[in-house]
Amino acid sequence: MKKRFLLVAILFVFLGSAASAQGFNYGLKASLLFSTIQGKGLKSNFTPGFQGGAFVEWDLSKKWGFQPELLFTQSSSKKNEDFNGAYVSAHNTNARDKIKLSAITVPLLLRYSPIKELTFNLGAQYSYLVFADENLLKANRDAFKKSDIGAVAGVQVNVANVRFTGRYVLGLTNLNDIDDRYNWKSQQIAIGIAVAFK
Repeated sequence: MKKRFLLVAILFVFLGSAASAQGFNYGLKASLLFSTIQGKGLKSNFTPGFQGGAFVEWDLSKKWGFQPELLFTQSSSKKNEDFNGAYVSAHNTNARDKIKLSAITVPLLLRYSPIKELTFNLGAQYSYLVFADENLLKANRDAFKKSDIGAVAGVQVNVANVRFTGRYVLGLTNLNDIDDRYNWKSQQIAIGIAVAFK
């Protein structure tokens, strides 16, 4: 875990050293997040949450660029009626239905801007679960894996130093830490606003 955060810190220090260069912007963003974790024992509906943090935009040419971000993500899910039957020997009979998850999220995105006012994003996202408010299993066992990798696609409308963003993330990692019988996969839809300071 320490190595992952060290790599992220090195990346942002490296990018920060280019802050004086032309075509380099940084700022803050906040998004309304709709997320779901689909799989046996969980409800598949999208639930609202929050995502916020910092971003940098590094233009490699007039149309292409790189956009790393460091975000705090707060999402939720719900236990389904079939959870106890699916995990007979492991489930906690007094488990709450609602699950709250908090993660540090690092999207690494390629930027393509056919015109100044419009940017398309494509890339990957790594999330590390820092807190899970759930008691699904006996003996305080964790039901969710700590790491998640996802594929990201999004669009951004640029108005001066303000960005209006829309993004979809498809989780590629099986988040089920109970056993190997069923896959739990995440999905996220984020709609937000960002402000660039440079």
